Amino acid sequence: MSPIVLNLIVFALLALAVGLAVRSLWKGHKSGRHTCGGDCSCCGGCCHSASPEDK
Repeated sequence: MSPIVLNLIVFALLALAVGLAVRSLWKGHKSGRHTCGGDCSCCGGCCHSASPEDK
């Protein structure tokens, strides 16, 4: 096989892997399974425990 064909196959496999990862993240987000990103401006921080200074 020529190197160009092998490069195309590798690129296609990487694109497929990235596409499946993005799809999984998107479906998880849509179904409410997403994890906290640490940005409390949108949720008020209700899922976080007290800060280390308060302990």
